[in-house]
Amino acid sequence: MSLEVTKSSLQSWRTPRNQEKFQKLATRIRPEDRSKQFEDGTFRVDTGRLLCSVCNVTVDFTRKHTCLKHLNSNTHKRRKEQQVFASAKRASLENLDVSTGGTSERQVFLTGLVDAFAGANIPLHALDNRNLRSFLQANFNSETIPTASHLRRFFLPKAFEAHFIALKRCLANRGALAIVCDETTDAEDRYILNVLAVPSCEKQGDKLDALLLECVVLEKTNYKTVSEAILRVLFKYEIPTLKISAFVTDNAAYMHKAWNCSLRPVLLNGVHVTCTAHILNLICEVWVSSFQETNRLVSAIKKAFTASPARKARFKQFLREKGAPQKLPPAPVLTRWNTWFGAVLYHADHLEDYSEFFSRELGSSASSNTSEIIILCGSVDVRQQLDQLRIYAPHLMAILKKYEGTDIKAHLVIDDLTQLIEWFDASYTDTENLACTATALRKSSRKLQSYICADSAERFCQPAAFFFRACRVFDPSRAKNPPNAGQLCIRKCAPV
Repeated sequence: MSLEVTKSSLQSWRTPRNQEKFQKLATRIRPEDRSKQFEDGTFRVDTGRLLCSVCNVTVDFTRKHTCLKHLNSNTHKRRKEQQVFASAKRASLENLDVSTGGTSERQVFLTGLVDAFAGANIPLHALDNRNLRSFLQANFNSETIPTASHLRRFFLPKAFEAHFIALKRCLANRGALAIVCDETTDAEDRYILNVLAVPSCEKQGDKLDALLLECVVLEKTNYKTVSEAILRVLFKYEIPTLKISAFVTDNAAYMHKAWNCSLRPVLLNGVHVTCTAHILNLICEVWVSSFQETNRLVSAIKKAFTASPARKARFKQFLREKGAPQKLPPAPVLTRWNTWFGAVLYHADHLEDYSEFFSRELGSSASSNTSEIIILCGSVDVRQQLDQLRIYAPHLMAILKKYEGTDIKAHLVIDDLTQLIEWFDASYTDTENLACTATALRKSSRKLQSYICADSAERFCQPAAFFFRACRVFDPSRAKNPPNAGQLCIRKCAPV
């Protein structure tokens, strides 16, 4: 009886419309059949599973839509571009090997080995290690691997030339480029200009990828040497000057002069953009100079724990006895942004701990620095300044950290800085502010206003202020009630 009911219910359910839905599941299709519906090499079959050849992940083969969705995903497209770049580099290695007279696989293997070590930032002298050398020879069926000096002399130039050719092809296939420059010094105190290219994102969801073009050694650092180095790099990589959309630098005076006097007439489609994070760090330095007593405490504590592992161990033991997290005081560094604010917030939470700990240390170490820390920890001015910094420091740290990242939207830059100025001005009117706090708020507001002003004569200004203001047209929040197509047509055709 129950069997008849089941059969009748199945027959009633299997109407033509339901049967069509049931057939869309394609439960009988095999992964081999699904793989044949796409180009060769797109998918591969392994133990009854359909795997993407690029991503090496399992894809549901029962529905074709699932396969298409994976192929159109941003992750798959990004990995496919990386695979194409790697294939181009490998082809360059093979072509270079043929052109230089080496036709054996050994030449390609050694050149690829040098390229892999350089890409992983592993020095070639690591290959002189006996264990690593024997491992490579045993697992890669290779003969005796040459010494590091031999690889550096004969195969490193080949790997570099192959990388240069692949990078040149990559830039030729991309659209607009942004040139990013920054000057630093190396271990031998030479002036090094790092020149990077950032191709624009051509598809939604793509991420910016910075490519290091060259590290130029400069005899002097001025606008002439910087301009000449940049133009030589563009000529070397055969980059058309009309493809340059932005010239991104810090706020150094010679960078401004290099753009105004040399590069602007050449890069006709480009705009000079200075680093916003740099000016935000300069604003943070205003707070450091305004809170002098707090800065004395930060410097004294850093001096007390620097090169003193025994004191660090005793302080950890002290925190362990009090049941507090065993975290040492952070050591602020001028070249590392936000470290001063991080140290201030830590000191504000451990002010009482410092008083007790350094009172114990005073018995075994009668240094003037220890006595100064005890005096500063008991100072009313220091406590009041730390209370004020607890209020304002987190917001400054958050916006500086945001603009240190890579996910910066051009249409929001002016709005973010304008809101920061309004926050400075609104906080300045607070009657509970100390004199040093009011001074820091006033100076920060003025410096930031001069930075975003399009016709500012100050040294630290944003030359692309007009550009960032124009980019606000792409902000969706500004188009609350966009007109329809008919209204646009009427407005366009209306007589003036």
